[in-house]
Amino acid sequence: MGKRLIKQIIYGSGYLAIVFLILAGIYFLFLKPAPTCFDEKKNQGEIGIDCGGPCAACEIKTLLPLQSVWSNYFPINGKAAFATQIKNSNTNYGASRFSYVFDIYNKSGVKIKTISNSSFIYASEIKYVFELADLNYSDIGEIKISFSDVQWLATEKFPKPKTQIRERIVKMSESGKGVEVSGYIINENAYPLRKIRLVGFLATSNNIKISASKTELDNLKAFEERYFKIIFPKEVVLLGATAPSAVSFTFADPNRTEIYVEPLR
Repeated sequence: MGKRLIKQIIYGSGYLAIVFLILAGIYFLFLKPAPTCFDEKKNQGEIGIDCGGPCAACEIKTLLPLQSVWSNYFPINGKAAFATQIKNSNTNYGASRFSYVFDIYNKSGVKIKTISNSSFIYASEIKYVFELADLNYSDIGEIKISFSDVQWLATEKFPKPKTQIRERIVKMSESGKGVEVSGYIINENAYPLRKIRLVGFLATSNNIKISASKTELDNLKAFEERYFKIIFPKEVVLLGATAPSAVSFTFADPNRTEIYVEPLR
């Protein structure tokens, strides 16, 4: 191999190295994707892969999913009301937002309606979501609920506001066509609550829920006390394995009314 060829190889290798460095610099400076919390790599000071550091806490990956404890449907003024009880078993995390979907099927197993919405739930909370639809309850055979897009937040960033209900009264409504539950809701916090949703249930003596209704209050000031009223139809329907049967609510036991309070800052 001649000296001239050796020099050409050396110079060529040098030029290639320079070109490589220039291209590498362009790639790392302008073309390489910035590290994210979804690139399946442990980078940018993360404690685990895509968690910790600038990303969400690694504990979120081990959180228990939201659970639907029970779901049911009730007839209300010619419409069908759908309710489900949701449990968050995580003591250190709530969900500032999650999406839910009611899939409603007729007695032949055919889906006849889908209702989607979003809500929130605090740490260690059991709550209810409630929806209305223009459906005949007698056509309904089954309902299913699913959750998605859960946005977890640590308890210290998403604490549950304190509220209290006092002077709860159960009586017949003025029209005589329904059951009225009223009282006062108190905002026990030193900050305002932009919304409070109250979901109420009527139950039989063995605690079977037979009707549901709700009301909403907006903009409760710090330590404010405000009157509320929830109205249920007088005649409700008890759904079971056999044909639905009518049930008339009596006032012998006011504790057969349950009210869930959903406060939001």
